[in-house]
This record gives sequence, structure tokens and C-alpha cells, in this order.
Amino acid sequence: MIKDIHDRELKVLRLSLTNTCNFSCPYCMPENNTCLTTLTNKQFLSIIKVACKLGVNSLRLTGGEPLISSQLNKLIEEINTLKKTRSHPINNLKDIAITTNGSLLTKDRCQNLFDYGLNRITVSLDALDPKIFLIMTGDNNMISAKNKLNQVLQGIDNAIQAGFNPLEGRLKINCVIKKNINDNQILNLVHFAKAKSIEIRFIEYMDVGNKNNWQANEVLKSHELISIIKEHFKIKEAGRLKGNTAHKWYMKDSKSYISTISSISNPFCSDCNRLRITSDGFAHTCLFSNNGSDLKKWLNPSINEKGLEEFLETIWLIRDDKYSENRFDKSETSNPQKSHPSMSYLGG
Repeated sequence: MIKDIHDRELKVLRLSLTNTCNFSCPYCMPENNTCLTTLTNKQFLSIIKVACKLGVNSLRLTGGEPLISSQLNKLIEEINTLKKTRSHPINNLKDIAITTNGSLLTKDRCQNLFDYGLNRITVSLDALDPKIFLIMTGDNNMISAKNKLNQVLQGIDNAIQAGFNPLEGRLKINCVIKKNINDNQILNLVHFAKAKSIEIRFIEYMDVGNKNNWQANEVLKSHELISIIKEHFKIKEAGRLKGNTAHKWYMKDSKSYISTISSISNPFCSDCNRLRITSDGFAHTCLFSNNGSDLKKWLNPSINEKGLEEFLETIWLIRDDKYSENRFDKSETSNPQKSHPSMSYLGG
């Protein structure tokens, strides 16, 4: 176990498998996105092993769209094979999850993911109205948007049928809300999630990257969102556990939860325990960081796990990130000349 200078433990590894996606959500994907050369599964496994030695017990496989990665199934299978060896550091993993747009969750894919040992799936779904879905996913064709929306909805059902039981927390929905764009979808999304007993997590629109033209007045703050929901649903506050991003609200006439993730209005920097590693091998200690630390020195041409462990430990020990808490105190955060990595690159 290691702690940074603010006494925050390293517990969660968010590992991006690709920076590409079959959607073009404006808040996530920059225009003219270039596909990067990704690490191999052997390199990914070494990173996971070293991270587990340093205290990581939860792994999130992200993107881009992780289901595009041809390495995903094999990687999950190899992780769970190693978990069977008690002495192996990867045995420390308690949770393996993916975050996906859901459009590629076919019946066979869901069953394979379940059988290979994936614990949880989080599906991003920002609208149920095809017209709004088109805007939020950056599509330019209504027929295409309708087809993709139907694929996502079917993918959610396929995941449930494969064994990702939402009542066990094995399936969740993420929804990014942009004021005056998809805030009219909130109630329908709650109804949808409630009917399937799925926890739905509403995420404040964030200033990740500098290609999405983020403006503070486009953020629907979580307390405003909860006020809207309270007018139509009976909910009771359950709170936020230390190290988690989601503040939960229990639905009194349901078995599911509504959650809010409030990076803008109520940051959780004080107990952030996440390390992000991109598909091309850069470590980022904050979602909003400008620069990452290149790990390829310890991954190419041969893998040096000892050197990698020492380097990751060092960058965590000196970690000082508190971007969300300081967002509006630093003029440089809004400087358009600075390069801020996109969500699709960092993996959320």
C-alpha cells in the first residue's frame, strides 16, 4: 500500500485499451482523432501486476470503446487465470469492470465476458430520445443514431441475460448531463433504470480536454438534478463512501439507486484513489492532468517490472493533484493554448 502527499491510497487502476470508438460523443472524442499504437496484452498484464503490488484492488478497463479492442476477452481471461494463483499479485483484484457505450454488447459477447470472469459492466447512455441521442453521441445521421440507440438498449438486456445482475451491482448506467441539451431526458432515464432495477449515475458535464468547448453554464449541478428527480420520485440520501465517486440516493419504491458524480460542484479530490494508464503507455494521476508519465522505458524492448514498480511508486508518492477543488482558482485551467488530453484518451 502506498499513499501520496495528501495521504490518498492507490486502490483503483483505470486502464485504457484503445483511444478509438464507434461513437463520437463531443464531450469525450476530439475531432480527427488518431488511432494510437496500443500496448500488448503482455505489457498490460505487467502493468496490472505491478499496480496490484502497490495496492490496487480494483481494475476498470476503459477506452475509447474497450469492446473494439481485439485484446479485451483474452486479457480478462488471462487476468482471471492469474487470480487463481494465490501468491500472484493479481490475486489482490476484487473487481474487474468495463465502461462501454453498450452498442457492441451482443448476446455472445456478453456471455463470453461473463464466462471469462468480468465482474461488472457500466453502460454510457445519455438519452432515450433518438434526436437527443444523435446530438450527445456526435452522430450525423438519424437512421444511424436510432440503430445505435437500439443496439445500446438491446446490449443492456443482453448483459442482464448473461448474468450481469443489476441488483448485485454488476450492471450500471452512466449518464452525462448537459444543461439545455439532454436535461429533458433525466426523468425518462430514471424510469428506464428503475424498471430494470439498474443504478443510474448522473455525471456533471466536465472540462476534460480542450476540444469540447466546455462552459461552466452548461453544467447542471447535481443538487439541481436531484431537485428535479425529487419532484417525481421518492428518494432517500445514502451518501458517498470514501474513495468512491458516486453519491447515492436510494429509490424508496425500488431496489435500485440514483447516483450523482459531482466533479464540478462537489469535488472528491480529497480521497481520490485512481491511477489512469492510457493505451499507449502513459500514466496520469488525475483525469484533468496536462501531461502523463511515459512507461514505455520499462515496457520496451523488454519488460522491466522492478523498474516499472519503482517508477509508478515514485509518481504516486509525489502526487499532488487536486484539480477539481482548484478548478476556478487557477486561470491556466481555462487557457485554450494548453494541451489537455481528451476523455477518449484518458479513459474517463
